[in-house]
Amino acid sequence: MPEERTPSIDERIHALTMNLELLLKRGEEQGRQISQLSTQIAAHERDMQRFRRALRAALEAHMGNGDGESEA
Repeated sequence: MPEERTPSIDERIHALTMNLELLLKRGEEQGRQISQLSTQIAAHERDMQRFRRALRAALEAHMGNGDGESEA
């Protein structure tokens, strides 16, 4: 069986450089995705706060307790 040829230093450097470039590209893509998710989460949280305020106001109006005090 012939011996396996070991890669030269230049081939190793090239492989490592290509790997690093791919990792950097993937990291940039993930950074963009995280930024988009962060924007979506912030919008969702604003919507949920708006919903909670509307629900609280509707419940207080329905219960006849518009002054914010709880009924005992």
